[in-house]
Amino acid sequence: MDPFTHSLLGIACAIALTRDKAYRRPAALAGLAAGLLPDADIFLRSATDPLFNLHYHRHFTHSLLFSPVIALLAACIAKGLYAVFRGKPPWLPLLWAGWIAGLSHIFCDVWTSYGTRAWWPFSDNRVSLDWISVIDPLFTIPLAPCVALALWYASRRSASVGLAWCALYLGFCVVQQQRAAAGMREWMATQGLPAPERSTVKPSFGNVIVWRCLMVHDGVCRVLAVRCGLPGNVTWTEGGSQPIIPSAGQAARDMRVPEDSTQGKDIARFYHFSDGWIGVHPDDPLVLGDLRYANLPNDLHPLWGIRVSPPFPQQHVEYRTFRQLNNAT
Repeated sequence: MDPFTHSLLGIACAIALTRDKAYRRPAALAGLAAGLLPDADIFLRSATDPLFNLHYHRHFTHSLLFSPVIALLAACIAKGLYAVFRGKPPWLPLLWAGWIAGLSHIFCDVWTSYGTRAWWPFSDNRVSLDWISVIDPLFTIPLAPCVALALWYASRRSASVGLAWCALYLGFCVVQQQRAAAGMREWMATQGLPAPERSTVKPSFGNVIVWRCLMVHDGVCRVLAVRCGLPGNVTWTEGGSQPIIPSAGQAARDMRVPEDSTQGKDIARFYHFSDGWIGVHPDDPLVLGDLRYANLPNDLHPLWGIRVSPPFPQQHVEYRTFRQLNNAT
C-alpha cells in the first residue's frame, strides 16, 4: 500500500505490542522506520535494464525471511535518533517493534493485488490476496487519528482501536470480494458461459465497492465491472474482450523474437510479474500489456506494458505506461 498507510500501521503495531509505557515512543520510531524500510527497494534501478525496478520491487525486502534484517535496521535507526534527543532505550523493545512493524508491511502488501514475494527465496511466486486496493482512504483515514492519540498519550488502547478498525475493514473487503465473485458468476450464467479456465477479482482503484473481474474462456479474456452496493444490490457493467497469451514462450513467438534473446527473457520476466495476464495492446501490436490494471474497471487498455523491437532482439524491451486520462474516461 502507500507509504503513509505503512507508516501508520507500523507505528500502531509497535505501540500496541509494547507493554512498558516508557518505551512506547521509541518503539513507535522503530515501527515507523520498519514500516517504510521495505519500500527502499524503489531505489534499486538499472540504467540499462528498464524492468530491473519492476522485477525487484516487493522482492527480497518484502520476504518473511528478510524481516529480521528490517527489524535490526529499524532498531538501529530508532536507537540512534532517540539517543540524540531523549536517551538510550534498550534494544529488545526496539527490535520487537521493528520486527512486528516490518511484518505488518509485508502482510499489508499481500492484502493488495500487486503481488509480493513473501516466501522468497523458497518460492518466487508473487502472493496477492486481492482484498484491497493499493490506496484505500476508508482503510487509512480512520487509522490516522488513532495513531495520533497513541503517540500523544503513549496509549496501547488507541493503537489497538486503530488495528481493530483495520481488521474490521479487511473483513468487509473479503465479504465484498466474495460478493463480486458471485456477481461475476451470475453474469456468466446470463451469458451462457461455462466456468472460466481462470479468473481473478480485484478491487478497482481506491475502493472496494466496484471490482474488476477478469475471466478466460477458450483463450479469450473478458473484463467485467461489478458494483457491490447495499446488501442485495449487485450490478455489473460489461467490458470488452481480447485474446490472452497463454505463455511467455508464445508471447515471444507472437512478437517474433527468440525466446533465448534478451527481449525473449524480458518477456518472460514481464509475464511472471503480470501473473500471466498478458495481451497485446489494442492500439499497438508491438506492446504487451498487463491486463490486470486499467484506468476503468471494465476496460482492457492496460496501465502499463512493454514494447518489443523484433529487429533488435538483443536489446532490452521498452517499459511503457498508459495513464493518460481524457474527459470521457
